[in-house]
Formats: sequence, C-alpha cells, structure tokens
Amino acid sequence: MTSPTAPEYQSYLRTPAARHPNERSRLVVAVASVWIAFGLILVIAISWGGTGFLILFLAILLVVVAEWLFHRLRKASLLGRAIKVTPDSFPEIHAEIAELQQKFDYHRPVDVYVLDEVEGKMTVTSLLGTRVLVIEGGFAADLQRDGPAALRFMLGNFICWLKSRHGRLALSVIILERVRWLAYVAPWMFPYWRCSKYTCDQAGYLCAEDLHASLGVIARLAAGKELGPSISPTGVLEQAYQVSRRPLSRYVELSQAEPHVVNRYVNLVAFAGSVMPADFERFRAGLDEKGRRLLRDLLLQSPHRQSSGGSIPWSTTGPR
Repeated sequence: MTSPTAPEYQSYLRTPAARHPNERSRLVVAVASVWIAFGLILVIAISWGGTGFLILFLAILLVVVAEWLFHRLRKASLLGRAIKVTPDSFPEIHAEIAELQQKFDYHRPVDVYVLDEVEGKMTVTSLLGTRVLVIEGGFAADLQRDGPAALRFMLGNFICWLKSRHGRLALSVIILERVRWLAYVAPWMFPYWRCSKYTCDQAGYLCAEDLHASLGVIARLAAGKELGPSISPTGVLEQAYQVSRRPLSRYVELSQAEPHVVNRYVNLVAFAGSVMPADFERFRAGLDEKGRRLLRDLLLQSPHRQSSGGSIPWSTTGPR
C-alpha cells in the first residue's frame, strides 16, 4: 500500500474530519452547564437587589483585571529570563511555527519562548489578544533530534488549541477556559476538555504526517525521554484495555480535564485508521498477535469507528 502524500494530510486540517467526533456535542453540553451556573448566580444576585448586581459586576471585573495583570507580568518575566524564538535565536523552531501557522491558516501573532524548565514540557495561554507559547528547552532539543515530525506534532498540537479560539463557537470556548473552576460545580464540563485534547493530538499528527513519531511523543510524555522511545505498543494497548474495563480507572478520568495518556495513544491510532489507512496498516503490521487482538477490541469502542460507519480498516477477523 502506498503512503499518503503531504497534501492528503493537510487537506484534513481545515475540515471537520480533523476534530474528535464527540467534541461539538461535548461543547454544547459544557456551554449549557456554564449558562445554567451563571443563571443560578444571577438569580441569587437579583434576590439581593441592586447590591447583588453591583457585587457580581465588581467580582467579574476584579477577576478579569487580575488575570490580565497576571498574564502581562508573566510575559514581562519571560522576556527577561527566557529566550524568545526568532529567526535569529532559533531559526529551525521559528520556521516550523511559521509553516504550521500557514497550514492552519492561523496568522495571529504568537510569542514563543524557550525556558529551561516548563511544567508539562509546553504551555500556551491566550488572553485579550496576547498569545504566549513556552517550550522547555531540553524537550524541544530531544524532539529535534528525533526528526522534524516529532516537533511538528507538539507545535501543531498547541497551534490547534489557539486556532480553536478563533473559529466557530470561539466565544463559548474562551468563556469555558476563563471559568474552568466551574467544572468542580458542573463536572459535565470535563468531557469537552478531554475531547479538545484529542482534537489537538489529531491535528498534531496531521502536521507531523507521521503516526509513529506522533505516538512516540505521547509515549515520551508518559515515560520520559530515556524509556519513552522503547515502550512496546502492545504494552500500551494492553494497559488501555485494562483502563477501559476497570470502573475506578474510568471514574478517575471522568473527574479530570485531561484524558488518560493511554487513551490519547489509542485515540490517535483510531483516528489514523479513519483518515489515513496506510499509516494504520503500518502500525498494525508492527504488532504481535496479542497486540492486534487488543487493538481490534479497543477499536470496537472507538467513536471514530462509530462516526465513520465502521470504515476503519478493521474487522473482527482481521484487516480488510
């Protein structure tokens, strides 16, 4: 089977196929929960009369001003203690970001900094027109040594996050980010954030144009740079299968905004099966018999398989 060409990957970036099948429905539920929560707060404010409205307005104003000030101070701090990505300081990273912004048709300015230590390896914030991406230097260097695909996966992942805040329903997405604390009152907001993470992974893979490299980055995030590259795909699939069967593991994921790493791994494989069968077949060919059986069982539960009408190149008896 011939490998897909770059234009085939890129053609998906600006289409609904690049998004997780459940993301839009989860967003509708999350936005509805926010309005319900604000409705309850408004009812309480009305019951207090004019004083209640004043307190509510001042509280919202205080939160907005405080967050804006914190964001500006953080950016000023980065300018002094981190290295900004420019064509002169980090030409390769700068060129990759510029190319990916073209692929996403995202032309808003993004300030990118490289820092010695960053929680989560990379972080991104977007507030009142200011967009800041911070990359851990050692992590970026490791990805560059693995080849351009790994770095493109991570950068594409975060540019997708920024892009989602300027598309359809963008205002709803921004509001959800700003009132993230409401998730502890309305936990049905968590499914949207998990689906949005899957979407960013899928966009990163389409940018990388390499399933093996994309899965390698997810494995590295879970086990570190030393052991991540040596992780057996069958081992990850077996662990994902156990997570899907254990109620406590599933409950833990339901109570957090990030999906389990093993579920991110399986979701990306399922996504490749729905849009890039050649990549999926290469991945499947590298599995042993146990891994193929586990993959088959996991795909039966995948929303990608259900949304594509079973078009993932897999049946209960083997590949088509």
